[in-house]
Amino acid sequence: MHHNIRTWEPDDPDVIAAIFRLEIGFNARKGTDMFTIRVATPLGLSTLEDNDGIIADRPLLVMRRYDFDSLMKWVNKTVAYCEAETWDECVENLRLFFNWEFDDYVEY
Repeated sequence: MHHNIRTWEPDDPDVIAAIFRLEIGFNARKGTDMFTIRVATPLGLSTLEDNDGIIADRPLLVMRRYDFDSLMKWVNKTVAYCEAETWDECVENLRLFFNWEFDDYVEY
């Protein structure tokens, strides 16, 4: 089940570890690509199960307390920072901060 990031509120803003899906597109092109990032609080990280001692890897954004406005300010600033002349260049920049939907894509 996916929640709308604009209306979703956690049960406890001090304890979250959620993966957010963002649709980001290029102004000169129709459509969007999907990017994801885990957003967590320090207490939220402690709720994750480990995999060989690792509880989280990139991309990860740690907030002291979940706040939608602060999150969106960071997302907007980050996406603006990633702007480039072409969509391919934008994607390469965005991949520094987010997982791209085609990162694990294998052509057969």
